[in-house]
Amino acid sequence: MQKLHCKPEAADGFYLTLKQRVLAHFAETGKRRYANWEAILKSIGFVLAFALFYSFILRVNMSPALFLLCWFCMGVFLLLAAMSMVHDAAHGVYSSKRWINEALLRFANIAGGDGYMYKYKHTISHHPYTNIPGVDIDLEQSGIVRVTPYSEAQKKHRYQHTYMKLLYPFFILYWVIARDFNYYQRKYIGLTEAHHAKAHWAFLIFSKLFYFFYMLFIPLYVVQVPWGLVIAGFFCMHIGSGLVAMFALLANHVVEDSLFVQPDEDGLISCTWGEHQLRTTDDYSPDSRFVSFLFSGLNHHVAHHLFPKYCHVHYPSITRILRTTAAEYGLRYRHNDLVSALRSHFRLLKQLSQTRKETTSAVQILHHEPEYHF
Repeated sequence: MQKLHCKPEAADGFYLTLKQRVLAHFAETGKRRYANWEAILKSIGFVLAFALFYSFILRVNMSPALFLLCWFCMGVFLLLAAMSMVHDAAHGVYSSKRWINEALLRFANIAGGDGYMYKYKHTISHHPYTNIPGVDIDLEQSGIVRVTPYSEAQKKHRYQHTYMKLLYPFFILYWVIARDFNYYQRKYIGLTEAHHAKAHWAFLIFSKLFYFFYMLFIPLYVVQVPWGLVIAGFFCMHIGSGLVAMFALLANHVVEDSLFVQPDEDGLISCTWGEHQLRTTDDYSPDSRFVSFLFSGLNHHVAHHLFPKYCHVHYPSITRILRTTAAEYGLRYRHNDLVSALRSHFRLLKQLSQTRKETTSAVQILHHEPEYHF
């Protein structure tokens, strides 16, 4: 596949200036770029909350409504726990010790995913080639939803802005059942020809079986309730996880002002790498400490894409430096509040439910330097 490259960064360019300021900030404050006690205690708290609700399900007699609510809460805290550890671990920044990051990465397997594949596709496809159709694998979640104007518009997409509101809550269940297996079978992920050792395949299958064993078969065997109620609880758990994923993940790259980048015939992207990340990534509620805490910094996604080797607890301070620097260079820092950003995502889906010709006029497509307005 053709190699892609950005314009070179000038010595006094946006990203190098920003990087110098961020490094100076950490030198002045004496902070390390890894997780601090706040991040560690949060991860422990989310895991304990998940374990507590799991214990309630197995040991406490309760009404059917409360039983299903416990399943739902279990799903919420399972995904919050995974987000608090797995993302940073995939980038090797939860801890300075590699073995700790590798161990925490495997929490994705406990949550029904696959830590190896998450890191693989996330770091070699999504981060280097953000919002480049055909290369950024995160733009290819499923054929039932069209999120870029470069993918084929089909009749089934006509009402995607409506039916995806019902399907997104089952995203994690889809991930558990099919998504990892689909990724393992791809010939290319990003621009890299994919080769996966048999050990990775074996651990994938083992962890999926273990997930269904402890999440479904143990409750079916232990809990003295009708089996149908346990199955309903299992779905409620995934709805809980799916709703968290919907709020946390949809507003970063696929909203109305998102730019989907097509390199020229030589594989050149018409800006520097730092500007490319700034153009293709959005923040939501960046000034909310609660949202930052709950979603483990995913709302500071611009800072994450520019500085993936820093733990999420440092993103608020990096974002403050980023906003100032971007304004100095006349570059737009994209952000919105969480609810407005989520609404913008569904408005984008409505625009993309039209034909390609109609969509082109409704969605920004980057070929040349765009104008930025504040």
